[in-house]
Amino acid sequence: MIRSHPMSKITRLFSSVFVRLLLVCLAAWLLITVAVSTLFVGYRILAGLPYNPLIDHYFAYLVTDIAGQPERAGQIAARLGIEIDYQGPEHRWSTGGTPPPDRLRFFQTPDNDTLSFAFRHDVKYFRYQHPSGSYLFTLPEQHSDGWLQSHLHLLALIIIALTFAGAYFLIRRILAPISSLHEATRKVAKGDLNHRVDIAGTSELAKLADSFNDMVRQLREMISAKEQLLRDVSHELRSPLTRIKVLLELVEPPDRVDQIRRDIKELEDLVSAILESARQFHAVDSLRMEDIDLGDLVAEVVARQEEPAKNVVLEKPAHPISAGIDRRLFTRVVDNLLTNALLHGQPATAPIRIGLAQGNGYVELTITDSGPGIREQDLPHLMEPFYQADKSRSREKAGFGLGLSLCKTVVAAHGGELILTSRPGQGTTALVRLPGNTHIGENT
Repeated sequence: MIRSHPMSKITRLFSSVFVRLLLVCLAAWLLITVAVSTLFVGYRILAGLPYNPLIDHYFAYLVTDIAGQPERAGQIAARLGIEIDYQGPEHRWSTGGTPPPDRLRFFQTPDNDTLSFAFRHDVKYFRYQHPSGSYLFTLPEQHSDGWLQSHLHLLALIIIALTFAGAYFLIRRILAPISSLHEATRKVAKGDLNHRVDIAGTSELAKLADSFNDMVRQLREMISAKEQLLRDVSHELRSPLTRIKVLLELVEPPDRVDQIRRDIKELEDLVSAILESARQFHAVDSLRMEDIDLGDLVAEVVARQEEPAKNVVLEKPAHPISAGIDRRLFTRVVDNLLTNALLHGQPATAPIRIGLAQGNGYVELTITDSGPGIREQDLPHLMEPFYQADKSRSREKAGFGLGLSLCKTVVAAHGGELILTSRPGQGTTALVRLPGNTHIGENT
């Protein structure tokens, strides 16, 4: 039995993100507690004179010694370095030239109704209520501890701010690999399956990076295997089809040979559609973006329809509407959507209408027909590969169910969305919404 070294266990423990964050929070809490406790104790020590019961007796002796005599009060004030103000029913005098502030908030000392105290910045005020009048003793700043005492709150805020700032930067450094993982997921989402995340160490994030890299590798292998399978199946399908066609040419055309030829033609079309779809899906990973006027692009697609284009109304806005798109792939999207409207929007009660609109940060392309529409249960599945809404339709009209799937993929690669809406008997609308004035960049 192999025993792990104690130091390796300690290393793994302190490499844990949870433990490290816990230690940072604990250290921050301890620093704040110690700082606040120290400042509070220091404040009580520096400002503790009003809480000392002996001060009551001291001021009582002072008032007795003064006995309402301004001269005697002046001598005592000069000796102690304080100021004394007196206010009685008939007399009022002061030993200093500076009058006390008008508004002072006095606090009563415990168990003594005659003495109260107040603070204003770094000056202490004591008010002694004597039967003959009220005495106010002003103790000016003590230069040895006055600054510290007057700035304790600011010092406490600075210490707390520095503590939290230190904890923030420590936690940010610990969790920095998450940014690398986030960037990696974005690149993989755009089709870069060769990207790797390099995070050293044995922490949870390093293990997560290893798992991420392993997942991307498996995805890359799965996609490669799928593409290889597609090529192999297509090749295997074409070989017997070719042999059958050769044999048909060598025999006398009996009954139903024409039907066999049509079936072979359908199989060939299916194989070609699968291969073409695979090539287009692969091209989505290498978009070549450029600013295109969508109105001009749609007009070109409509013009290619020749005779059917007479049943299409293009509502071009007065100002150009541009978007960053791959011209070749997006032309295929518009062509597929328009062809679907022309084929499946029959019989129609009105021409097919194509509209362009621009909003705050997006552009929209709509293709609307007035045909029989699509059943509600079929609508969510139309963009799935090989899905046929009407199983009774012929291949010449219905195709193989790959066009809308490809359109959805291309639009999503441009950062947009394809939405189909329809009601039976009221026609169908295909809405393409793309980011407007957005350069996705060129990926080659």
